Amino acid sequence: MVEDNSLIRKMIVHILKKHGYQVDDASDGKLALSKIQKDKPDLVILDIIMPEMDGLELLEKVRQTQSQVELPIILVTAMQGSEDIVKGFELGANDYLPKNFNSAELFARVNTALAIKNYHNLLKIRNNTIERELDIARLIQKKLLPHSAPQIPGYKIASLYVPMDKVGGDYYDFHSMNEYCDFFMADVSGHGVPGAFLASVIKMVTQYTSHLNFDPTEILRVMDQAVSERGALAMFATAVILRLYPNSGKISFSNAGHIPILVHKRLSDEFIELTVPGAPLGINFDFKKKGFVLGHHILDPGDRLILYTDGIGETTNSENIPFDEKRWKEFLIENKNTETEKLTTILRNELQIYGGKTTFEDDLSMVVLDRE
Repeated sequence: MVEDNSLIRKMIVHILKKHGYQVDDASDGKLALSKIQKDKPDLVILDIIMPEMDGLELLEKVRQTQSQVELPIILVTAMQGSEDIVKGFELGANDYLPKNFNSAELFARVNTALAIKNYHNLLKIRNNTIERELDIARLIQKKLLPHSAPQIPGYKIASLYVPMDKVGGDYYDFHSMNEYCDFFMADVSGHGVPGAFLASVIKMVTQYTSHLNFDPTEILRVMDQAVSERGALAMFATAVILRLYPNSGKISFSNAGHIPILVHKRLSDEFIELTVPGAPLGINFDFKKKGFVLGHHILDPGDRLILYTDGIGETTNSENIPFDEKRWKEFLIENKNTETEKLTTILRNELQIYGGKTTFEDDLSMVVLDRE
């Protein structure tokens, strides 16, 4: 309680102590500032007009280190509607109390200010708990992703994964068999924990089907059923699966509503988009009449193949202009001789510069494969 009028100060202190509050007092702003810094009170009741340092000056100094949530401050004034009250709110006061108050009004304002402080403290604790749980979820999701790209003679492979939140809804994977290597890329609708959970469902399907000798269309069919049965709130995922036969350069692929696979023929700077019809995973699974389609292509020496999600194209600059297909292909041409591992780093830096920030509006994933 900070008040230069000893009668008013003692009266407020007596009323509050009588009702169970622990109260300290100060007769001027300088003494009050010292006690606030030392004792860390839960609430300050502050007179505006005082010698040495007035209430508004004290309020301004306190707000340099403690917010309205951290330390509620109630101003006491004899003039309702005065400019001092307006100035006090501008400086960060939580409430004000006229000097002709009654006990009920005093308790109502004190209790309300303390209750709001307590609610914010509980919210802070809960948010810290959520942050810790998200950190754990991020570590778990990181373990679901490949630790390294497959080593295939005659090919260079690298990947990029940047979630927009601590956990994301993008997913990619590799599975190497004797005669071929499968590449998976998926993009779950939504972000955060729900997206990460559905991505983990897709991960389980890839593990389940990896040794069943299913072709890409059959793998997508199993994924489709899994997402339909385990998704919620109309969640869905787009996905693409590519099977590479390294000796011949032949690839087969299937698509479930995902961005086409991009082939950059670096010798001529021609781009080929590989795609086939296919609805996203989890949408109207019980009513789908057509299965997924298998496509084929041959990767020539010197070709670069890229699987990616729409986070690249959804990166926008300060004028809200997206990093569109034209810019994307110009970037690839400019960096066509860059090693795959370095390319992923350059792309991330390029998108951060283009967007003007280090974070992204969507999860960002890419797998790049060069045939030497």
